[in-house]
Amino acid sequence: MPGIVGVVPCDSNSLLERMISSIRYEDWYQINKYSDSFFGIARVHLGIFNPEQQPIFNDDKTLCIFMDGKIYDYEKEMNELKRKGQRFNIKNDAEFCLHLYEEYGKDFVKKLNGNFIIVICDFKEKKLLIVNDRYGLRPIYYAQNNNRLLFASEVKAILQDKTFKREINDKAVADFFAFGEILGNKTLFKNIEALPFASIFTYKDGEVSIEQYWNFNYAEDYDLSLEDFTDQLVKNFKRAVEIRMKDNYRYGVALSGGLDSRSIVGALDKNRRQDITAFTFGPSECDEVKIAKQVAHKAGTKHKVIEITPELIIDNAKDEIYFTDGMDYIGVSYIPPVHKIISKDIDVVFDGFILGYTLGGDYLTKDIINAKNDEELFSKLYRTERLISDEELGKLFVDKYYEKIKNYPLTTRRKIFNKIKEKNPGNKADHFFISHYMRFNSLGHVLMRTSVENSSPTFDNELIEVILKIPPELRLNHCIYRKFLKKLSPELAKIPYQRTMIPADAPLILWKAGKTYLGIKRRIKRLIWTASKGMIFLPDKRSYVNFDEWLRRNENWKKFFRDLLLDENALSKTYFNQEYIKNLIREHEDWKGKNSQKILYLASFELFLKLYMNKDVNERALLEGT
Repeated sequence: MPGIVGVVPCDSNSLLERMISSIRYEDWYQINKYSDSFFGIARVHLGIFNPEQQPIFNDDKTLCIFMDGKIYDYEKEMNELKRKGQRFNIKNDAEFCLHLYEEYGKDFVKKLNGNFIIVICDFKEKKLLIVNDRYGLRPIYYAQNNNRLLFASEVKAILQDKTFKREINDKAVADFFAFGEILGNKTLFKNIEALPFASIFTYKDGEVSIEQYWNFNYAEDYDLSLEDFTDQLVKNFKRAVEIRMKDNYRYGVALSGGLDSRSIVGALDKNRRQDITAFTFGPSECDEVKIAKQVAHKAGTKHKVIEITPELIIDNAKDEIYFTDGMDYIGVSYIPPVHKIISKDIDVVFDGFILGYTLGGDYLTKDIINAKNDEELFSKLYRTERLISDEELGKLFVDKYYEKIKNYPLTTRRKIFNKIKEKNPGNKADHFFISHYMRFNSLGHVLMRTSVENSSPTFDNELIEVILKIPPELRLNHCIYRKFLKKLSPELAKIPYQRTMIPADAPLILWKAGKTYLGIKRRIKRLIWTASKGMIFLPDKRSYVNFDEWLRRNENWKKFFRDLLLDENALSKTYFNQEYIKNLIREHEDWKGKNSQKILYLASFELFLKLYMNKDVNERALLEGT
């Protein structure tokens, strides 16, 4: 992903150049840079958001700014700054932020609505400031090594410092396999951390300080009715989409069979829908694509379908691991090639980024809401969203390594849980999951931004403030979400929802019946396959990918994963018990287990080791197969 890289003090221009090169995946990426004996910073970008040259300096050249991302709805604030004597020459987001900083100091970031990384150099005080948006939608990583600070939008840029010692972060490995994501601020490398969301990072005289300027502070309001909340949500969501469409870009929507992306389409001004290109990826006969076609047709948007094949996943697996520094799994490796295709028609992609979690209460259950105390709540949350259970981790890892990491999943999750101050168990659960789920899912944006920019109206500041006031009981089972969608766009609410194949505005009892029916249908298909000893196979056409079936029936997939994980030279043998992996694969192929996600994660880690931990191997050369 393009972004920002930097080193302070800049005692090596060659290091800065290597950092730039490591995240410049395409020759057409644009580069802005500045270096002196102290600051060395560069921006690698697509030329879409704020394409003007950076850095931008203030009038007396005591400050300069680099910025990656987009700020929305600041015209009134800019006019106020003009009245106070600030002069605007470029009139873009970065210049606005620089003058806002001059006026308000580090509190300037509290006034910003958008997704961004901002770096401000103070030449007078020899001080560096890095700030990110409220939700950490654009990752930035940092490390201190040999008396210098290194920071970058991708970990690989920091690794260009040849004196940096590459060591696996065992706690991150434990997270990755226990939960399918890396929790907190960890990366897969010791001594490299992600900047937490809503942070102000200051570096001066070799010292680092980080303060959080915002958090998910739930304040449930039981005085407002369901209708009141729904009205506020619709008003704020429409405005969130509107202010993100003021610039002259070619806009698109990543449209699925779910509700989040449909909400974006529903919020679009009807006079502008024909200017939007909706796109969906997956086999044309799958439910995701069929529903997306209905939504696009009803809304009047253009619609493109991009096929995803099993080969597309494995052919781009190494790229995906390289782009995300091994922190995501290869199941999403279709994202870069898909967005490279759509970049011919689209500059900025709207997505409904985790609206189902913030508004829809996807993590909430009655048991969670009714938890009697923190211990009971934590016990429920610890077992939720597990990739591999504690017992199974003991079988996966070789004994010596398991003894080293076996307590990390529990202690890490406990530490995060204990930091959350919410009293209401439903709110505490949502805060617990959403705060780290944002970071994991934003890696999809990293992959997307190799070709296009993205915008997430679902994380508009004013919209989130409304959501934080909604009692968890109203978020449970998509209660208020269904009301919101029906009021936002009644015609789109009548189209089926992919998870239930029942109209989105149908009563909850029908949603539950739909889920039950789909579950029975899956079990019957499996029984037919088993009873016929594999002679009769009824394909699952529910989703845009079908890892389970591909690992059972696609010979290219079966060979790819066996060759990768069971090779006698596999680097992961240091960590994994290969007999366990053999059984995992055999179980899956024989329909005795559903292990595709686990196998994909294991393969992802093996590719990470090959790309990043193989001594004397150049990552880019290995990536290109040379």
